[in-house]
Amino acid sequence: MYTGECHCGNVQLKISHLTKTATRCNCSVCRRYAALWGYFTESEVEITVGKSGLESYEHGDRYISFHRCQNCGCMTHYTSTPKAQSDRVAVNYHMFPMAVISSVHVRHFDGADSWKFLDE
Repeated sequence: MYTGECHCGNVQLKISHLTKTATRCNCSVCRRYAALWGYFTESEVEITVGKSGLESYEHGDRYISFHRCQNCGCMTHYTSTPKAQSDRVAVNYHMFPMAVISSVHVRHFDGADSWKFLDE
């Protein structure tokens, strides 16, 4: 089991395995968050939120809801909205210890323009 958490520990993410790749996206939102996304299904991620709670943000087509700790502000994960009809959850691997995520291959996705991986 791998456990990650926001800076203050209010939000904890637990996953049973690491993905083979992680995605760094350059879309208007992700490049500002500087997140490193690992993709899972809802059943593969356990999310625990403490007393400080979460804040959420949806942009554009509103298929994704980005979640951040209401106390320290770390962008911890995103979930698919009901509109997306998906059970995808993306965890921000930057919430996990560097030693844990160092083995994950990072892919660069052009979400700003072509909607293709730049390393293909």
